[in-house]
Amino acid sequence: MANEITHALLQTNGGQSASVLSDMLLAQLFDPTDLRSVMQFIDVDGVTGSDTVDVTLDAVPQAAAAASSETSGGQSNTAYTTGSFSLTWARYVLQYQPTDLLAINGGPVQMQQVINSLQQSIGLTLTDLVCALFPSLANDVGPGSGVDLDVDSVYDAQFQLNSQSVPGPYYFVAHPTQFNDFQSSLRAEPGAIQFVPATPEMLRLSGPGMKGTWNNINFIQSDSVTTVNSGADRSGAMFGFGCFAYTLRAWRRVVASMMISPADIMADFGVAWVERNRDATNGMTEAILNMYPAVVEREDLRGVEVISDA
Repeated sequence: MANEITHALLQTNGGQSASVLSDMLLAQLFDPTDLRSVMQFIDVDGVTGSDTVDVTLDAVPQAAAAASSETSGGQSNTAYTTGSFSLTWARYVLQYQPTDLLAINGGPVQMQQVINSLQQSIGLTLTDLVCALFPSLANDVGPGSGVDLDVDSVYDAQFQLNSQSVPGPYYFVAHPTQFNDFQSSLRAEPGAIQFVPATPEMLRLSGPGMKGTWNNINFIQSDSVTTVNSGADRSGAMFGFGCFAYTLRAWRRVVASMMISPADIMADFGVAWVERNRDATNGMTEAILNMYPAVVEREDLRGVEVISDA
């Protein structure tokens, strides 16, 4: 029999497409960890006149000393020693530029999806910034360059923080490789303390990077943890709350000054915004995320770097 109507034949002569685009839009693999919950937020909304704000750290309380005489004093002044840290914000930007034809043709990727993606970049940016500070911590522990993370090194980091009287709870931000190595080491420990996987409540408070708790340490996994030692190792960190601080400069003053037309604001995220920039000549519309963050070590001794094999 000849002249059958087949799928293959219609593909060849143009009667049927090889494939069509589904209207489904599925997420690709990425690490959505947002570390804002483990940093102290510094509200600088009322600050004017500079791109930097200095924050004072109060003096450490001290015990009194016995007087050298019951009636004639004999005491001397004690220095009231304070500290400080500075937050300097700068512009961070991410932009996409869809063409008009994208909207005309339709499909699963439209402008609202682009804006949703821009919103997610806020937490990702702050996570990158704080992880970049881990190698700057003065104290560090680890099994040695090129050596897998083990339970003993996690204990060493915890002991270091306890020696500095850092209040808990402690957070350990580790690269996936470090976390896998820790769990492998924990599995070999006889009578080891049980690792408790993250509950829905933990995920609600700390975000999707939360892996669980062990020995009162909250383990958070992030692929933003940087490499050190020429890429041979990863620089994770264990710290107490207050080791790191951040701010996101409020942007509404820019709008109030009429430097931006409210009509051009495509999305308002409170701490960042998406602005439209129309290129009518070329039929394109830029969606531009603007944010002004600053992330800093608030108090160095509240953290310890944990270095292990990458």
